[in-house]
Amino acid sequence: MNKCIRPAKRLQGTICVPGDKSISHRALILGAVCSGEVTITNLSTAVDCRATADCLRQLGVTIAEQSPGRCVVHGRGRDGFREPQAVLDAHNSGTTMRLLAGLLSAQPFYSVLTGDESLCRRPMQRITEPLGQMGARIFGRNKGTAPPLTILGGPIIPIEYKMPVASAQVKSAILIAGLFGSGVTVVHEKAVSRDHTERMLQYLGAELDAEGGTISLTGGDLQAAPLVIPGDLSSAFYYLLA
Repeated sequence: MNKCIRPAKRLQGTICVPGDKSISHRALILGAVCSGEVTITNLSTAVDCRATADCLRQLGVTIAEQSPGRCVVHGRGRDGFREPQAVLDAHNSGTTMRLLAGLLSAQPFYSVLTGDESLCRRPMQRITEPLGQMGARIFGRNKGTAPPLTILGGPIIPIEYKMPVASAQVKSAILIAGLFGSGVTVVHEKAVSRDHTERMLQYLGAELDAEGGTISLTGGDLQAAPLVIPGDLSSAFYYLLA
């Protein structure tokens, strides 16, 4: 039977744009470093972000889900994280592994970060080198360049680091570790990358300056404040088409 499909005159309706994944990872991690409760709204419900939340819970962080996309992170401050009893699994999330490596490098305990087969093939030398300069001892496969990563953290040494390539994840890992130092950590970008982390750090009270591709961060505490994750239109199209 022949059918005739005629073009619609208009498309009308309402959609809720899912929260941005990259910003959601950072909100969870920086919320955990804050002193106090951080309410996060429009948090991405993607599997990658759940991996970050699950790893933080193993580090002693309470994350209370109030409804889909809304949670309260009970920040531990800079000195409140605990040694995990099991391996931390980032699943397929490179953002989880790289950003948490920065956090774990500053902790006075032993931890192991792993992921699925695909993630364990991704190179991690870009983060292990600067974090090693900051005082962390990091071991991994292929001479420390591939996961799983074993991290023995400790007191952070502020560094001045020139990024060989632009990478928001590597930059963020260094800045997160730098929060736990007692001086100024400086990152020079070869090319400007996304500045989600810098904006969120400033919003949460960090002493941070960014100008001309140079970011300077003074180690110190973060103050709890509500975080609203902006929507990611590309994710919205993904969910519509899935």
